[in-house]
Amino acid sequence: MKKDHFLYRLNIQIPESFENATAQKDFIVTSTLLLTIIPLAIYTIIMAILTLMGRNNNTRWLDLLIMCLIVFCGLVLVWVRRVKLARYLVVTALFGYSLWVTYQVGFSSVGVLGYVITLLMIHLIIDRRTVFVAAIVIVPALVYVFFQPYELVNPHNLVAYTTMITAIGLLLGLLVGLKDRTDRDLQVSNAIEAAQQAGVSVLSTLNLQETIHRILEELKNIVPHDSASVLLLREGNQLEIVGGSGWDNPEEVIGITFPIPGDNPNSVVIETGQPHILGNAPDEFPPFTQEPHSHILSWLGVPLIEGGKIIGMMAIDSSQPNHFSEEHVRVVTIFADHVAVAIENALLYEIANQAIRRRSILYTASQDVITARADLEKIYSSIHKAAEQLMPCEAFVIALLDESGEHIDGAYLIDKGGRDESIRVPLGEGLSGQVIATGNKFLVDDLLEDKEIDGRHFGHQDQVRSLVAVPFSTGDQVIGMLSAQSYQVAAYTPDDLELLELLAAYAGIAIQNARLLARMEHMANTDSMTGLLNRRAFDRTLAEEIERVKRYGYYLSLMIIDIDDFKQFNDEYGHSRGDDHLKSIAAIIRQTVRNSDLPARIGGEEFSVIMPHTSRLGAQDLAERIRRRIEHTFFEVYSVGHTVSIGVAEYPLDAGSLDSLFDAADKAMFLAKRHGKNQVRTPTQHGGR
Repeated sequence: MKKDHFLYRLNIQIPESFENATAQKDFIVTSTLLLTIIPLAIYTIIMAILTLMGRNNNTRWLDLLIMCLIVFCGLVLVWVRRVKLARYLVVTALFGYSLWVTYQVGFSSVGVLGYVITLLMIHLIIDRRTVFVAAIVIVPALVYVFFQPYELVNPHNLVAYTTMITAIGLLLGLLVGLKDRTDRDLQVSNAIEAAQQAGVSVLSTLNLQETIHRILEELKNIVPHDSASVLLLREGNQLEIVGGSGWDNPEEVIGITFPIPGDNPNSVVIETGQPHILGNAPDEFPPFTQEPHSHILSWLGVPLIEGGKIIGMMAIDSSQPNHFSEEHVRVVTIFADHVAVAIENALLYEIANQAIRRRSILYTASQDVITARADLEKIYSSIHKAAEQLMPCEAFVIALLDESGEHIDGAYLIDKGGRDESIRVPLGEGLSGQVIATGNKFLVDDLLEDKEIDGRHFGHQDQVRSLVAVPFSTGDQVIGMLSAQSYQVAAYTPDDLELLELLAAYAGIAIQNARLLARMEHMANTDSMTGLLNRRAFDRTLAEEIERVKRYGYYLSLMIIDIDDFKQFNDEYGHSRGDDHLKSIAAIIRQTVRNSDLPARIGGEEFSVIMPHTSRLGAQDLAERIRRRIEHTFFEVYSVGHTVSIGVAEYPLDAGSLDSLFDAADKAMFLAKRHGKNQVRTPTQHGGR
């Protein structure tokens, strides 16, 4: 039942719900007919009292009884489900009988009572009352004038009747009008209160998706509508739908963007900062004729303003034309104030959570980088993994300045998940060269439009479109660059640039520490004079290689090289010249052996070469090349010390353990010494060269 029905205005308790529409009509008509009994009963009591007092002898009791029967018949018709017949029959019968009474005797108290009751019933149960009210005022007066004998017409009765009925009609109309306005004000007040309560509800969560869901649910209780959506302003002046209800498939509308400014009513709301109503949307904006908006005829847009800044808007739709009013605007605007605060709080909370998550990722990355110590590959991988969690990283670059300070090495190049080979560029060229040479950071939205970056292409054939790149340093020296790159335009924000800078700070420290540790480890394992492995590193390496041979069963040979007559060399040429001679022979050994071989200086003038995957025969060939090259180099330079004696042994052919392998090679070297020097021997070999 409509809240503006007159029964509400009379404060009659009406049930909130009915089984069906018929039951609702029954209740209204029944209540109205029962209300008419009240004036009849009051009139009857008054007339009875006056009769008993002897002051009334003219009461038309039959007329009164007939009116009561008419009302009773109406109640019977309602009881048998003839509600519509009851409504019009009772009104017509009462009015007609009152006219009959007027025709018979002129204006009497019973006839006027019938008119008054009829007027009351019209206001209660007749929808279009203007014609009926006019008939009650005019028709009885005409009947009285034209159907009564002229001499019986009393002008005072006519004036009194007309004045009374008109006054009652005007009074009822005035009361109805006042009540309508009061009800509208009350409805608006209730709607405003509901909007404020709804606003409190949406403020009770900090989750953005939950907030949007609650906004759309509360809108259903505030303004009748068919569909609604929440839109937020994004970068690039785009208005994006982030939530919707009432659509056949809400997922289809979520993510739709509208340019601001543009040919859409959203632009009007955002640019003016004021609510906007469309009574017939397709006539004003043709896009409303297209899916998924084709069901919309009426449209209401309200801006979301927080801190004087427009952050988005709400759009409310109806399939009925001219559905929304200024009262709807007033209510939704009040709700929108709460909605703007709720969304802003949720966005700030989301930003804070994202910042916490990013800081956590950075902390985890720093721990991974620290634990990696001297393992540069592990450091690179940890930095890349952290960057992937922080921002788009379809391509990722770690570039380092080499020790000469003249070139940039692409130490870690990732493109669409694959690792690419390292490349070298001169300092100042390419993206990495520019970043490291200048110490500048870059945020590029579109490389096709930016002419400052001279990128060097690697990896996938597609063109990287946007990137962030930052330098990292130790002290005041820039030593490298980090760059995250995407195949999408404008994939990065200033926040991404700041995060990459923080990550680069960890990277700079870790990479420099790894370099220092590697340098220290190299120094600890390297003979300072010759640059070969020292004795400690030699012993450890040989033990490791023996274990590998035991596990995998491949060959391993050991070569021991001793400079012939080196003591005499020092006596004749001096120790300084002797040091130079050691360096020269070490260089020949390093240049002659293969990349997989491990040369070392194990004593004063004694050298060794560990040869994995090499049989004794192969080791003999390599030893012979070393011997001949040394002899050829120094034979005509020095009178002594220009040759070497070399012993070769194979594991496990010549020895079953580390110590026995060394002893076997050492024994073979001494065999070479005893048999004339400047030759290669094995433990079981006898005779000359």
